[in-house]
Amino acid sequence: MKAHVFRWVVAAAAIARGFLWSSEARASGFDSPFIGSAQSGPSTRDAAALHYNPAQLGFLERTELFAGAGIIIAHASYQRTRLGEYQTPYSLEFKLPLSEAHMARGKRGEAPEVSTTPVAPIGDLFFAVPIIPKRLVVGLGVYVPYAAALDFPEDGAQAYRVQDVLFSAAYVTAGAGLKLDKRFSIGAGVSYVLGFAELSMLLDFASQAELGRALASPRIGQPNEFGPGAPTEVRELDVLSRPFSFTGGVSHGVSFNAGVAFDDRKRWGVGFTYQHGSSMNFNGEFKLDMSDDFFTQDLAPQGLQYDRLVTGDAELSFSLPKRMTLGAYATLSEELRIDGFVSYVMYSDVDAFVVTATSPGLAQPEVGLGDTVVERLDRDWNDTIWVEASGRYRPIRRLQTSVTVGYQSPAPPERTADVISIDGHRLIGGVGAAYELNSRLSLSGDIRLSGIITQTVDESDYDLANGTYDLFVAAIGGHIKALF
Repeated sequence: MKAHVFRWVVAAAAIARGFLWSSEARASGFDSPFIGSAQSGPSTRDAAALHYNPAQLGFLERTELFAGAGIIIAHASYQRTRLGEYQTPYSLEFKLPLSEAHMARGKRGEAPEVSTTPVAPIGDLFFAVPIIPKRLVVGLGVYVPYAAALDFPEDGAQAYRVQDVLFSAAYVTAGAGLKLDKRFSIGAGVSYVLGFAELSMLLDFASQAELGRALASPRIGQPNEFGPGAPTEVRELDVLSRPFSFTGGVSHGVSFNAGVAFDDRKRWGVGFTYQHGSSMNFNGEFKLDMSDDFFTQDLAPQGLQYDRLVTGDAELSFSLPKRMTLGAYATLSEELRIDGFVSYVMYSDVDAFVVTATSPGLAQPEVGLGDTVVERLDRDWNDTIWVEASGRYRPIRRLQTSVTVGYQSPAPPERTADVISIDGHRLIGGVGAAYELNSRLSLSGDIRLSGIITQTVDESDYDLANGTYDLFVAAIGGHIKALF
């Protein structure tokens, strides 16, 4: 049966924008709001340049250890608005037209709001060492650019999209920057990407054409409207709403970045970075609760009978999008510097997700269902633009403060938006400060806030995720920089 597989792909697709697909840690969703300090970026000389623009490493003149930790506190809310017509959830009418007695008129409209307030730690560690003084610098970094945890009510109106999600991705990156002359440097890095994912949700089997064909087969003879385009009148029925979980998903991937940087003697500079995508394959296990008499015994004489709990192996495969970033800075005076960048993220590269699931418990040979399923879900995301500017001011020689503002355009169109890809026109703001204790040691602290302009969706595919969305993310972090 493909039911659980298809809906898992949908859920994975929704996760994608929220916290899988952002190619920059500060991009969106519950991703780590910053890597390095608020002063780090594509036009900054510090060890975190290994992530932002490895060409900047070439300008470092001393060995540098740069490490930090922090915490993310987010709040997400969703009030679903059902625009379609639904029947009472305990009905077993699978074919239109439906009798008036089975229609649930009170279900149409706004459902109670659901919300979650996840908290997650963040941290990073970078180390840069000049191999050839004033010429070649190598670096190593360990950081978690993507981390998220969502815990919505199990019986909330969002349950058909997600109940719980846990996701993280860690990067181990090695790279180098080579200064070709006093003003120009090039650099590149290679990253090993380790991902982990778990998910639980309700699966609506009415969306499955394969199940529909099995039920309509001569062995069973039950007409139905099932399939990806099933009308709302046959969706969200109790018998077809099956709890599903995916656990222990681990992915191993590889990526790389490369950059160039020009610096006019610390008066002004520009840099360009290309971040490549990565193939990710999450291998884990699934559990599908089939404990309803309809699936476990009622259709057994016709050749369709499942165990109360179906388990097996599953794999989710996708490709991360590419990203290009142009950054620049200008020193206006000894006290004031302005930094900024614009990123173009090619989310249109993400055209599909492919899931393969295998379990002997899936096989229903008498109605033509095998034990292995391969499912492809096409998506239609948009490329995005992310712009950010930062003013950095030194009130005294040892103290540098910063104020940051930014904007990011949304990636998913309304038809694929949902509660685990909460997105919209995102506004970003932050403040930070770095203090030099002495010539070798400095400390920094940052606060970063972001949120979407309240998003109202009324064109979600098949009325699955219409409603109003809000998202706010706050992050507090600190770093220590040691020079040797």
